[in-house]
Amino acid sequence: MYFKNSVAAIIIIIIIIIGVDAFFSRLIKINSVDTSTLEDRIRPLGQVYLEGDIDVNVIKAPVAVTTKSRSGEEVYTSVCASCHSIGVAGAPKFGVKVDWAPRIKRGMADLVKVTISGVGAMPPKGTCMTCSDDELKAAIEHMTK
Repeated sequence: MYFKNSVAAIIIIIIIIIGVDAFFSRLIKINSVDTSTLEDRIRPLGQVYLEGDIDVNVIKAPVAVTTKSRSGEEVYTSVCASCHSIGVAGAPKFGVKVDWAPRIKRGMADLVKVTISGVGAMPPKGTCMTCSDDELKAAIEHMTK
């Protein structure tokens, strides 16, 4: 009985060794030749400039990119509709006056402030990190109509 168990264990160990060898032998390419030079292999990934190495007056400041402000409908459709169209996690539904009435009573400034910081299940800016405060205000106005 012990002999059968020992033989079975040895066979299983041999199968595992053969499997591991076959797996790792595919990962190693024995006949591949590295054609890169020593300089290529040890070249640093970046460069460090010390004070005085370069003239900072030559470097131009990045140009600010101005983007066209999106309308409230565009912001609502692209970001807000996923929750506010069906009222996910208690979100006030688009165009439903009863849902929005208590919020509108607090004033638009408070609604924008809460939208920016997030409340309940709604993350800050409703996940629209590229939206300006004016765009968020326009989206709120669009939803409350």
